[in-house]
Amino acid sequence: MPRDYYEILGVKKTASHDEIKSAYRDLALKFHPDKNKSTEAEEKFKEINEAYAVLGEPDKRKQYDTFGSEQFGQRYTQEDIFRNFDFDRVFKDLGFNFGFEDQDFASMFGFNQAGRRGEVGNDILAKMSVTLSEAAHSATKTLRVRHVKPCDRCKGQGYEPGTGVRKCDRCNGAGQLRETQRTPFGMIQTIGVCPKCRGTGKMFESLCKKCNGRAYIQAEDNVEVTIPKGVDNGMRLRLKDMGDYGRDGAGDLYIDVEIQKDRTFRREGDNLAVDIRIPLTVALLGGTVQVPTLDGKKTISIEEGTQNNAKVVIKGEGMPRFRGSGTGDETANIIVDIPKHLTREQKELVKKLAGTDEDSKKGSGIFGIF
Repeated sequence: MPRDYYEILGVKKTASHDEIKSAYRDLALKFHPDKNKSTEAEEKFKEINEAYAVLGEPDKRKQYDTFGSEQFGQRYTQEDIFRNFDFDRVFKDLGFNFGFEDQDFASMFGFNQAGRRGEVGNDILAKMSVTLSEAAHSATKTLRVRHVKPCDRCKGQGYEPGTGVRKCDRCNGAGQLRETQRTPFGMIQTIGVCPKCRGTGKMFESLCKKCNGRAYIQAEDNVEVTIPKGVDNGMRLRLKDMGDYGRDGAGDLYIDVEIQKDRTFRREGDNLAVDIRIPLTVALLGGTVQVPTLDGKKTISIEEGTQNNAKVVIKGEGMPRFRGSGTGDETANIIVDIPKHLTREQKELVKKLAGTDEDSKKGSGIFGIF
């Protein structure tokens, strides 16, 4: 079952950042393995740290609230969750002095966090404005992105074309260095990227003249982005491996979606609302009118005696459900047009009608004003 981070920290979904921080502090102090020797303490400690890594960071919390625990777990690995999460800083901010390093937690959670930070490219955050129609039908849009990409002169190798390479004398060509650290959990051996050759295991005879051996350059490129159906304002899309270049892989491109205000429709979740003006005669006698939908105009029936601000629901004409099946509904808000000027003949007809209206005789009918 997907884990509910709010339940793990024992807070409500409406909890403030300070409330989440306070709950995390109490639980971290209670279940820290250095303080609590029970068999379940370490597992509980992992859970509360994972929960706080998400709920304690506004952007991750927003994504968790948007997608829910199940979809969030499918979209984000533990490495994604703990990326840029500085345990040492967090503990110091909370008044702890456990002496932990990020690598200790990387080992606890089963990934090499330090290596990832050094070799995987950075994530990029961009914004994209999307029309309601594009959000409803899906569209492919071009986004101009400034990012880091492999150097086109050396093809991401870092050395001048035509020159040779030799084995790194620090790591002996392995590209990695083994280090042993003493932690509260005992001696832990870690494998890190060799800083001299940056994990390549090679040293260059001559650095690339364009990138000076970095193997990457800054550039602006067009990225084709497919807008998924049903995307809503404030959602964040993720394009894997479309961020900055890195020797061990590219970062991701995140896009914050801004839905443009539509002149015709008002969006209410998966549903749409539209105002429809009808003549007084149609409101009184009934009839049909055409209503705009995302897929063109649709004819609906107006019942006899329809009142101003009456609602007519058109099933299945709303927005597609994001990452789901089906669509929402469209609601037509009926606005009855009352004529501002009447001919003498029209006034006489209205007066006759008012005289036959039982409600108007009591002062409450539509025509009681005449």
